[in-house]
Amino acid sequence: MDSIKEWYNALDEGEQKIVFSAAIVIGMLMLYLIVVDPVVAKVNELQNQVMSKQKNVDWMKQQLPIIMASKNPTSSNPTSALSLSAIVNRTTGNYKLPVSRRDSKSPYEMQIWFDNVNFDSFLSWASELESRYGVTIANVNVRSRDRNGITSINVKLLK
Repeated sequence: MDSIKEWYNALDEGEQKIVFSAAIVIGMLMLYLIVVDPVVAKVNELQNQVMSKQKNVDWMKQQLPIIMASKNPTSSNPTSALSLSAIVNRTTGNYKLPVSRRDSKSPYEMQIWFDNVNFDSFLSWASELESRYGVTIANVNVRSRDRNGITSINVKLLK
């Protein structure tokens, strides 16, 4: 340290002012690079994280009404959590209703065609879908085959 003082004192007055000014500038630059810049970078990173989380919260708020609307009174029943396709697969066999064709519009909407089925069995099946599984029958088209209750039916289901 003594050698630096000797060197500094050996300089003329103008050079000492330049060295002193340069030392102040270098000190401020080091302070900025060591302290201020990392703090600013961390603040920016945290702000980006907050904005990302806020976007997630906004998206969740938009989805909440959809989720609440999809709940039905039988949601405490574990069978109501089944997909519409699984419900149809599970129940049509119980009522001896052979599905001749099905068309899924979405996980919550399905069109089903039955050929040559007993109308009473169809009504019992439809009743179970609504009461036990919370499935709504939106549309039914019945084409009678004969007078013994054997029909062809086209039904639109909504969950």
